[in-house]
Formats: sequence, C-alpha cells, structure tokens
Amino acid sequence: MKTINALSARSRLGTILNEVSQEGVHYIIERLSKPLVVVVPFKEYQELYKSKNTKKDGQEFLRELAQFRKKYGKQFAGKKGTLKLLHETREERTKQLQDVLE
Repeated sequence: MKTINALSARSRLGTILNEVSQEGVHYIIERLSKPLVVVVPFKEYQELYKSKNTKKDGQEFLRELAQFRKKYGKQFAGKKGTLKLLHETREERTKQLQDVLE
C-alpha cells in the first residue's frame, strides 16, 4: 500500500489508475497528513461491499450514531459543534475501513 498526498495524486492520476487497475497496488491519499481516501481495484471494492457483514456493520454503525445523537446530541452540539462531531465520527470510520483493507 502506497501513501500519497492529494496534490501529488492529482498530478499523477493516470499513473495511479494504471498501477491500481493493472498491478493491484492500493493507495491512501492524504490531505494535511491525514488519510482521506483509499484507492483500490474495482474488483476488490465489489467484493468488500458484497459481503453481508459489511452491510450489517454499516447498519449497526447507523444505529449507534442515532443512539449517540439521542443521548448526547444537545449536550455536545453546543460545546464542540455538530460539524466537529461529524468530522471525528468520519475519521473513526475511515480508520475502521483502513483496518479492514490491511
């Protein structure tokens, strides 16, 4: 798995697409030194999302998020702000997905 920043990815997109599709190389694209997206071959992506467990995990995540909102939404929205909470939740989910791909 290779890591590259977003600016370099933009300028090398053709090369990255060839490496991913033909050689099966995985890329993590970062912005401000934080992982943003993962580029994987399409077949691997299909296999990942065909899995029943992935769908079940996604549904479980949405249930947990709804429970969190009910319990803590008003309490935290004023202190951190909804956007900050959403950003933290997305970062956590991205890390979980990276662990699955490794």
